[in-house]
Amino acid sequence: MNRVEVKKDNICLNRIEEKCINCGMCLKTCQSINGFEKDCINCGQCILTCPSGALTPKYDYREVLNYIADTDYTVVVFSAPAVRVAIGDAFGFKPGEFLEGKMVSALKNIGFDYVFDTTFGADLTIMEEANELITRVRKHNMPMFTSCCPSWVLYTHKYYPELISKLSTCKSPIAMQAAMIKSYFAEMYEIPKEKIISVSLTPCISKKYERSLYPDTDFVITTSELILMIQELGIDFKNLEEKEFDKLLGKGSGGGLIFGVSGGVMESILRTAYYMVNKEKAPQEFYELTAIRGAKDIKEATVDLKEFTLKIAAVSKVSTVRDNYTKLLNYDFIEVMACPGGCIGGGGQPLVAIKDLGEIREKRIESMYAADNNMEIKESYLNPEIQDAYDSYINKNTIKLHTNHDE
Repeated sequence: MNRVEVKKDNICLNRIEEKCINCGMCLKTCQSINGFEKDCINCGQCILTCPSGALTPKYDYREVLNYIADTDYTVVVFSAPAVRVAIGDAFGFKPGEFLEGKMVSALKNIGFDYVFDTTFGADLTIMEEANELITRVRKHNMPMFTSCCPSWVLYTHKYYPELISKLSTCKSPIAMQAAMIKSYFAEMYEIPKEKIISVSLTPCISKKYERSLYPDTDFVITTSELILMIQELGIDFKNLEEKEFDKLLGKGSGGGLIFGVSGGVMESILRTAYYMVNKEKAPQEFYELTAIRGAKDIKEATVDLKEFTLKIAAVSKVSTVRDNYTKLLNYDFIEVMACPGGCIGGGGQPLVAIKDLGEIREKRIESMYAADNNMEIKESYLNPEIQDAYDSYINKNTIKLHTNHDE
């Protein structure tokens, strides 16, 4: 059959059979993005190029609404960076427009009890992964690949098991944030963790798969699901008053924010790694690493951290890893994101005209870096909420922020 296979037990992806016209676009997309056609890694790129709307994320939002209506539970949502530069596509805003305040307001109007920013979890990831990177360099245990993208991690298990030991042991920002919600937040607000429903809002359908690995996340809803919630509840998104994230786990740095773009994870980690090595702020070049920015499938640079120099590469699409496999092993630090342009191009983002996808991804990337430029704090180690979390909780309690990928 001229289409990708969607198995009944796929927890990320759904096909509406009566809508499928068997045009083959999903198959062509999978071949182009991933380099194969039968073994799904849950990236969801086929959703974005399906002309009939037959492919969708596996929806969880109605179950979330049921928990919101149940006063016996505290329902907490936390939003990934890339959602706020894409949600406007469904409501008549310019492509890439940064709509954090309206997004937060919409989530509060829907009825979530607390609305947090996953950039806090990204800052935790930066702190942990920067430390891990330095340790690996000093022990000559290189290269190190990032582990934030669950489709990339799944791909390594399927096709490159020899790379599993080279993956960072850090959980993703979403998994770290969920762990903090079920421990730090629960204790701080004296809420039994079994009465907390944690909901991750993401541009990515693969996070629904990741939820099965790290059950502190109860539900994952995509940007497109949030749009459906807003529409079904009759919320006038365009005219919402802007609101801010709730405190405690509510805000991250500019470094955490640019996790949503290809190269952003690496750039953010290097800002903090430089400080950890030298006990001083990184030079300005670390705040605009143009060599690893943009929508190209592979971007390369060499960075000087004084104690050591690193060869780095930022990669979009797993097919790029396959095509450059031997070359990539010669780098020290490699970021891999399964989706073109990084998370801003995730399969859970709203549908737009297929011909405009490339231009819209570029607009989202520009918007994310512009927001980073406007942030007062651009470094994870300077985020006061992160400092307080380490001082008051993480350093005094057992909380699992790392994982063994071989398990």
